[in-house]
Amino acid sequence: MNRRLWRISGLILILALAIFLRSYNFTDWLHFELDQARDAKIVDLAIEEGVGNLPLLGPKAAGSFLRLGPFFYYQEYLSALIFGNTPAGMAALSLIFSCAAIFIFYLFIKKHFSEKISLALSLVFSVSIFLVMYSRFAWNPNTLPFFVLLTFYALLRACSREEKRKEIWLIIFSVALSLATQLHFVAFLSLPAIAAIFLIIKRPGIKIKYWLVSLAAIAFLYAPVAINEMKTGGDNAREFLKIFEKKSTKNEEKSLLEKTARNFSENSTAHLLILSGNGEAELPKLTQAGAKFDLQCAADCRKNLPLGIAAALIFSLGIIFSAINFKKAIFKKENAERRDFAMLVFLWLAATFILYIPIAYNLSPRFFLLIAPLSFIFLGFILEFLERKIKRTEIFSTIFSVIILSLVLSNLWFIKSRFEEMKDAPIKSFASQSDKILKERHRVTLEQQYAIVDYMEKIYKQNKYPVYLNSEPFYRRSFLYHLEERNIPRDDFRSASNSKKIYREGNFFLIYPTLGNLEARKKDYMVNYDVMETKSFGTLTVFILRPKEEKINAVRQEFGPKKKPTSASGVPVRCRWNEIFKECNPDEVIEEEDSQE
Repeated sequence: MNRRLWRISGLILILALAIFLRSYNFTDWLHFELDQARDAKIVDLAIEEGVGNLPLLGPKAAGSFLRLGPFFYYQEYLSALIFGNTPAGMAALSLIFSCAAIFIFYLFIKKHFSEKISLALSLVFSVSIFLVMYSRFAWNPNTLPFFVLLTFYALLRACSREEKRKEIWLIIFSVALSLATQLHFVAFLSLPAIAAIFLIIKRPGIKIKYWLVSLAAIAFLYAPVAINEMKTGGDNAREFLKIFEKKSTKNEEKSLLEKTARNFSENSTAHLLILSGNGEAELPKLTQAGAKFDLQCAADCRKNLPLGIAAALIFSLGIIFSAINFKKAIFKKENAERRDFAMLVFLWLAATFILYIPIAYNLSPRFFLLIAPLSFIFLGFILEFLERKIKRTEIFSTIFSVIILSLVLSNLWFIKSRFEEMKDAPIKSFASQSDKILKERHRVTLEQQYAIVDYMEKIYKQNKYPVYLNSEPFYRRSFLYHLEERNIPRDDFRSASNSKKIYREGNFFLIYPTLGNLEARKKDYMVNYDVMETKSFGTLTVFILRPKEEKINAVRQEFGPKKKPTSASGVPVRCRWNEIFKECNPDEVIEEEDSQE
């Protein structure tokens, strides 16, 4: 087998493994919770009543009223049209982009690393449980790895002296940049800055007309945002100015040194998680009181400190090698592709690390989707260094194989454990280990949700009474969404239980984690209701309630025609396409509630 065929075969096998891990039982084990149900309602409206109902702005950024660009909703809408208007159908394009990210990653790192190292890094990338889990459902940050990699790969091609189609790659870069920056607010801040600095340094000789075309592409893709701003007087821009201030001042009592140390710690443990799947690493916490400093490490921290030290070492070496390669790129003449790659990686690392400092105490796992490829690039730098220093080929090959095989097997072990938990979720109650990937408190799958909805539907069909339910915020909206999809009249049991109306004709359900404090959860309802039946669905338990006879004060709630979702009071207006030539009605803006972001 010649070298080229060996490379292609290896890449095909890597992609096949990645597709299998990302698509295995995709529908049954889909993660479908608060944000996914919220987004599905938006797509449903556009599918049922026309594309004009798509909004001009996207989902809310974490804990704010700032809205991102609308690309994610358009992606979900297209996915629903192609693969079906179901939770899994809406998520299908996210799955495809996740698989495609591996191919783009390979092309990107080939600009610097050897064929052997590139394939090895792509293999670890393909089995990373962190990336696998974020590919198995729909959420606006999930496709960041693909669009960030495409942005930077196209940028390298556009700035390459050997590239014959620079102009085309410049336009691809502009499109990818426009889409990537609509997926997460830190991407919106960091990617344009990285690209601008790189372009200023490189100054690629591209005709002005292609720059104008690229700017036109950006303007076109951000046109919905601009239209919404014009129609609302810049409401979203004002929210943008608030969000970073809010996040950075949330822990304003923390010093810059504390935030930087926390940022280093969060990055270190995140990179180890991305590489190995192990999320148990911990590092001591630095605290500062005036001129005094203290390192705190509790029992769990001391237990996991060896892993934390390994994580800090990997991240530190990544920083060191990135800086060294950047220095070489600036001051020494070497291969142009390697030079440009090193420069871009250093800018990528520096910009995101600096941006994460103000929000270091509020970093969630999804933030690291923006820099996940750097974890594998850091590993590549380490392997490249070892290859240079270890003169005997057979010794390096052994060390190389042990490192790669260990990381692959580690990730596969954690994936196997995770898949077994998702398989057992509808039928067994069990405690999950601390989840450093999706921040799930309990394993809950779409298959499990459907089984519970089947149960509620069966009872509904017996008496045709409206369904009232309450659950944890993560799941409540999902169950309400499923019931609505089946045309079952339903309402949020929070309002039903707290209102003065207690209906005789109603099916009342509570759905809570089996290992939660179930007695405390249902206690507030026992004043007005009795528990008629308890049924376990693995990690979730369902209670059927019946109103106490003496508490009943109404016969039945009347449900009118299905209404368009509405926004909460005080939420800035978000227009839809069918409102661009008329006043945007705040009573018809897509409904939002607190995001799990």
